[in-house]
Amino acid sequence: MKIIVSNPPWPGPGYGTRSNIRWPHRRGDKVMTFPVFLAYLTSLLKKHGFSTIGIDAVDKELGIWEFVELVKSYGPDIIFMEISTPSLPYDLECAERLKESLGCKIAFIGPHVNYFNERIMRNYNFVDFCIRDEFEFTALELCQKLKEKSSLKPVKGLTYREGEKITINEARPLELGLDKLPFPDREDFPIANYQQAFYSGKKTALMLSSRGCPSRCTFCIWPQTMTGHVHRARTTKNIVDEIAYLIKNHGVDELYFDDDTFIVDKQRVYDLCYDLLRRKINIPWMCMARVSNIDKELLKKMKQAGCTQIFYGFESGSQKILNNIKKGITLQQAINAVRLTQKAGMYATGSFIIGLPDDDKETIKETLKFAIKLRADYVQFALAEVFPGTELYAQAEKECLLKLNSWTDLDGTHGSVLKTRYLNNHELEGAVRKMYLGYYTSPMIILKNLQNIRTMSDLRKILRGAKSVLSRVLFYKE
Repeated sequence: MKIIVSNPPWPGPGYGTRSNIRWPHRRGDKVMTFPVFLAYLTSLLKKHGFSTIGIDAVDKELGIWEFVELVKSYGPDIIFMEISTPSLPYDLECAERLKESLGCKIAFIGPHVNYFNERIMRNYNFVDFCIRDEFEFTALELCQKLKEKSSLKPVKGLTYREGEKITINEARPLELGLDKLPFPDREDFPIANYQQAFYSGKKTALMLSSRGCPSRCTFCIWPQTMTGHVHRARTTKNIVDEIAYLIKNHGVDELYFDDDTFIVDKQRVYDLCYDLLRRKINIPWMCMARVSNIDKELLKKMKQAGCTQIFYGFESGSQKILNNIKKGITLQQAINAVRLTQKAGMYATGSFIIGLPDDDKETIKETLKFAIKLRADYVQFALAEVFPGTELYAQAEKECLLKLNSWTDLDGTHGSVLKTRYLNNHELEGAVRKMYLGYYTSPMIILKNLQNIRTMSDLRKILRGAKSVLSRVLFYKE
């Protein structure tokens, strides 16, 4: 069997970024996230003897017909396509063209599939399979069954067509033994093509040390549609072995752990730090964490082991908003986390969301004021977006807060598609632009950024960040 694992084209202005993205959207600059789940799948299939090629059509800047021609040259038996909500019309067009030109089997993967798998199968007969939740082991088992020409009924997590009948197999339990996965494929998906704005290294590798998040934030897509709320971690040996491999074989000079939340089990983090120190692996790394999960001693050990930056989800400067989105944190915890992180000698960065259901003019002002008060080393602002499968989506639908003409309206270029209980879409126009301008022109923040420039890596990070912010301000139509 020949197999293609793909991040398919996303035509249109800017660059559509969907793979390994918690908020699939378009952006003005070509800053792509490493497609780690696709890379895991490609690597897993190769390990089990399948002739497999990974293609990132967005990175290669391929249009639909160019992608179809490239796929034709490989002649696959099955192609896995990672789709997303805002790119769905293009994903469907691409799948239909592939079916017409090649006649190969087509499997959709990604969070949108988890919510709409049956609808997709009923409405589009050129889609042969939808894989729900985490897709690596389901895709592997599917390929094995197809190769054996045996029944697909035992393949958990699979939705498929049997003649006119749509069959939805039982759900696949979350994989607890993440060490079963080989290291992600970084040949078909080269590290150098995925350098994000907040990286300071010349060659930063994105990794996952765990999956799943026990928190219940209403807006967060991955735990609700793919990775679940059970935190599952790789062994520290497996993680450090991958780090050593990346340094030796790919010349990596920095790491970013893209776990939903890196610090759930504190002892695990201590063990990882001890292992890095014991094996004398000296490389800077970054991670994401909740402001409620850190303490002084843990931060000290993380710094010792090479951690340079922690990214926090601040979300809002209003405690009322935080409570309503079930964030489970307080404003004081956010302040404490930033102060402790910076005191430990690391950068404290994070994000805010504007236009959540209970936002009004006052809470948005509170958020800007709080962001400046935090004095974090870098923050980003984003309009609230809602994706099928999340609690926020269900809430927005129930209360008629969504203004959607097409799924493409969720690509970030159409301004606010979610009104709040107190502000309409027109009143939210330009909100993110105003937040960025208000924040980064604040004398306190200007001084803070200047103080942060101590090395060439610091300067590189500041320049990348500035370019990214400018791109957002100029590209997005609000």
